[in-house]
Amino acid sequence: MTELRDKIFSADDITKELLEVPEWGVTVEIRSMTAAQRATLTEGVSSADKVDVSNMYAKTVIATVFDPESGLPVFTEKDREAILSKNGAVIERLATKALGSSGLSEKAVDESQARFPKES
Repeated sequence: MTELRDKIFSADDITKELLEVPEWGVTVEIRSMTAAQRATLTEGVSSADKVDVSNMYAKTVIATVFDPESGLPVFTEKDREAILSKNGAVIERLATKALGSSGLSEKAVDESQARFPKES
């Protein structure tokens, strides 16, 4: 391996941010997604011109919400339906924060589509 490659692969580039959720009386850690998680998310929630928002929110929350004390994920795939039964504004806030930190905000998606338009 080259020195540059070693430096890139050893860099801790996952962002972490604490987010207070007053509705639940907790603070969670939101982590940015890895490239693999982003790919899985985008493949699993969209087809043609339609995005399955509830699936996207659940998958995003599962992938990015961590216990700030233990560093462990708070949710698993088994929690999908329970997550979707919670206050929609709270779940949207968590998902929006996580998507933004992972470069998947609406603005980032729009900019990416403008720079790399789909071929017709």
